[in-house]
Amino acid sequence: MPGKVTLTVTTGPMQGRHFEFDQHDTFLFGRAPDCHAELPQGDTSASRHHFLLEVNPPRARLRDLGSLNGCHVNGRRHGGRAAGETPEQAAGREFPQVDLHDGDAIRVGATTFAVAIQAPGPDSAPTDPGAVVDALVDPVSESPLVEAVSAIGLPPPTSVGGYEIGDLLGRGGMGAVYRARRRTDGATVAVKLMLPQVQVSAAARETFLREIEVTRSLRHPRIVELLDFGYEGESFFFAMEYCPGGNALALMRASGGQVPLSRALQIADEALDGLAFAHAAGFVHRDVKPDNLLVAADGGVRVTDFGLAKSFSQAGLSGMTATGTVAGTLYYMPREQLTGFRQLRPVSDVWSLAATLYFLITGYYAREFPPDKDPLAIILKGGTVPIREREPRLPPALAVVIDRALADDLSIRYPTAGEFRDALRTARARG
Repeated sequence: MPGKVTLTVTTGPMQGRHFEFDQHDTFLFGRAPDCHAELPQGDTSASRHHFLLEVNPPRARLRDLGSLNGCHVNGRRHGGRAAGETPEQAAGREFPQVDLHDGDAIRVGATTFAVAIQAPGPDSAPTDPGAVVDALVDPVSESPLVEAVSAIGLPPPTSVGGYEIGDLLGRGGMGAVYRARRRTDGATVAVKLMLPQVQVSAAARETFLREIEVTRSLRHPRIVELLDFGYEGESFFFAMEYCPGGNALALMRASGGQVPLSRALQIADEALDGLAFAHAAGFVHRDVKPDNLLVAADGGVRVTDFGLAKSFSQAGLSGMTATGTVAGTLYYMPREQLTGFRQLRPVSDVWSLAATLYFLITGYYAREFPPDKDPLAIILKGGTVPIREREPRLPPALAVVIDRALADDLSIRYPTAGEFRDALRTARARG
């Protein structure tokens, strides 16, 4: 059986309730209606969004979201505000978060949660997550492939699978991408080396590779083709179609910080074609951003990394992707990715693609992310800056479509990539 994290409310207005997690998920506590554990509005001990718990069994991490009173774990306070300090000032300090262990107690006002963590396996028993990790497999750091691509200054591995590794093309939170040569025919491909954030069990490896085998069937002219995949040590490699034009972020930088409107709309149109095809086949990307829109030799756009984020997460290999995520992903993350982590639908990719288009056109993010505020709290607060406030020259019809695609209310937002694409085409035709 998989690992499991359980929260039991031992005191307070929700006493006796249990919350169980056997997959990667998020959990919000506070007074807001979208919290998974919602306190009464009159309970002044808690903020609207008091803390976010991210669970990836057997790991669990609590993050205070700039609350007034903070969160007490085993009697020690994490977060909270000093006298006279604003929520923004409190949230702007280094993110107050703590990794939880079996037997921990979380207290907010009169509410106390007891934490129980069970190891994966047929005879699961409460245990410490660190001990679980050690028992699963050898430490990840023993893999020379991981060491090569994660340590700054070390050269990449010279080969992996049937591929000779060449120049570094890019590096992200889960690994690095290299230009490579396929030994069988000399073809140039891109090889992505993915670095699990946790130690890899045989079961997790098989789960991930099985998911990726399904993803490989996703073939479309606007989706980067996955040619081959496998693993060495505790790391995974993926051979993909090589796109020599780089990604949309590099294109934006080369254009002086803003992509010309016609080119930005072409990028969005072609990416939405790929997303629409994938959505119709039952796939959700979950990580649409400029870095994942590549420019092929013909100048056309291809969406890359389809299914990798979801499959990595479902296999438990991604570590913490909300509380541990790099800012580059947070800028394009729809609100529901925090409030409904496991229920993401095509409408979530619509928000991320709209946020990407917004950035390419204006050079600004759709949300304001001041350096003194926790980006997770910004996402949960909701709202965006209307695009014409950033780019007044944008035709009003286009602005209406993009702003609608960025609505937090899912009933307002375009439900699919195809509908968003068609609306952009109509608005563009109007001039």
